[in-house]
Amino acid sequence: MTRLVAATRSALASGRFISAWTIGASLLLSLTVMAPAVSGPAAQVFAAGFLTWVCFAAALAVLGALERVCGRGAAPHRATRVRTTIVVVGVALIAAARPAVQDAWLRSVGVTPPEEWQLLFRVATNVAVWVVVFTAIAIVVGALRSLRDTNALLRAAVAERADLDRRTAAFDAVARDSVHRAVGDVSRALTVLAASDHAGADDVRALAADEVRPASYALAELAHAPVPALAPPPDPADPDSATDARDARDPADPSVARAPSDAPASVTRAMRLRVPPRWAVAVLYAACVLPYALRATSLLEIGAGVLVAIGGGALIDGASRHRGIRHREAVFVGGSIACAVLLALVALACGAPLGRALIAARVYAVVALGVAACAGVLRALRVEQRRLSGVVATAQRAARAGTRPAREALDEAAELLHRDLQGRCAVFALEHREPSPDERAILVAQLRDALDEVGDVFARGRRVDPVSLDAIVATWGRVIDLSVSVTPRAQAAFDAGDPAARDAYDIVSEGVLNAVKHTGQRRADVAVDVVSTGAGAVLAVRVRSFGSLPAGAQLRPASRVASLGAVLSATPDGAVLEARLPLSGASPGAAVVSAEHGGGTHERPL
Repeated sequence: MTRLVAATRSALASGRFISAWTIGASLLLSLTVMAPAVSGPAAQVFAAGFLTWVCFAAALAVLGALERVCGRGAAPHRATRVRTTIVVVGVALIAAARPAVQDAWLRSVGVTPPEEWQLLFRVATNVAVWVVVFTAIAIVVGALRSLRDTNALLRAAVAERADLDRRTAAFDAVARDSVHRAVGDVSRALTVLAASDHAGADDVRALAADEVRPASYALAELAHAPVPALAPPPDPADPDSATDARDARDPADPSVARAPSDAPASVTRAMRLRVPPRWAVAVLYAACVLPYALRATSLLEIGAGVLVAIGGGALIDGASRHRGIRHREAVFVGGSIACAVLLALVALACGAPLGRALIAARVYAVVALGVAACAGVLRALRVEQRRLSGVVATAQRAARAGTRPAREALDEAAELLHRDLQGRCAVFALEHREPSPDERAILVAQLRDALDEVGDVFARGRRVDPVSLDAIVATWGRVIDLSVSVTPRAQAAFDAGDPAARDAYDIVSEGVLNAVKHTGQRRADVAVDVVSTGAGAVLAVRVRSFGSLPAGAQLRPASRVASLGAVLSATPDGAVLEARLPLSGASPGAAVVSAEHGGGTHERPL
């Protein structure tokens, strides 16, 4: 229920609560369930109902335009309040005025409208029914719109993932060009320094400050910069592909102009029904039917209908959620139809005419299916968003793994510029306030030798240093009960300096630190192993801590271990921090789980 409440608030604040789908649904209901319950020639009654809908639709169109205009340029929270107020008040007023407009059209075509004492009940019925129906439509349309945007981003992320080799090569080319350009700039500055007959300590400091330091900073920033995202090129044969490519770009980019769209894209897979929250059907059914029942039925019929709706709803909710039930949605739909039929039979038994008895059945069935559709769309949206998060996280890790050699070379080049060139310039300026030509020549020769090392960072290849957990054991083993288990295959990865081993070191450090900070017991178990998967060998890291984990504790989304795919989960006796890190040479493929796959299961990004 909390998800539906949150979805309702989002729909009210979206600025697109009223849409073409809202007006279309109002026509369908105006000519069926909400048609005027009067006697008279069918043609005149239909004409009055249609003209009533024309006025109703025109008022809704004006409200929709007002909703989209109001709040623009205001602060987000103020715009949200303004739009919500406009929608709630506007829909309530339009729905409340509908019976009076309907009576006016009935009189104009020569049909006697319902008695005046029924007007208050009709107003309450219209307000309840239209608010519920329009809210459900807004939730579904908004969720489908978000689902379309999420799928567009997902397609872009998958395309980028498939294009990883080209993007890695492009980053490598940019890195090499940056190093070459930095070496060239510093080399030209050294040439100017060597050609100067009166260069002193200030000139050497200026060389370090104006040439070496900016080059070092630029290479260091590039080493930690994200790989630029590439949107897939639009397909000329697909009119929606240009929109998808535009939607896949960064929303913060001011060049992205996204026109609002009320029409959802393909909804075939999104419209799968799901079991809604408990009591949602009974509550909405009562809101829609009770105002009408109070004026049109007896207390006996109302009481019997309430008992059937509550009892049947509780039975359906329980049966559709039973652990032994495999097809929960089928049980829910079948039970809802059976409950609707039972409501009609009870009404007939209480003396209600067939037409009125069928109203209860139709409303209950429509409410049940509508709420199940809302739950299904919201569920599909959550699954697609998890898929998107998983694909993006995997693509980011794969991109960083693919560009790791270039990044390490950039880091080394930046460090050489900072430590060897800038450092030697600083030391030389302190030791030689007025250097002689020979001293300057020696400095220039030393700086050129160091600059040659900078230019050779890619030719030398990346440094491979062994990784060991001994430092963690030495640090924490004295203050907590720390057990570390590393299999021979995992130890070989550590000895080889595999990038996954370096990431595992960070995850173990974080897990042990959390065990000390957040749990009552100073105890932790660390297990590292190599596991073979369909995507290749991975380094499985697991840090288990003991004691109570604080409520709601989780990894920060921006933390390094979270970016590596680590997952923190609570256990009955503590917590577990675990991750699977692809080893060098392993395919970093990501599993993509369809929204239709499985009964509510999903894969966590590892």
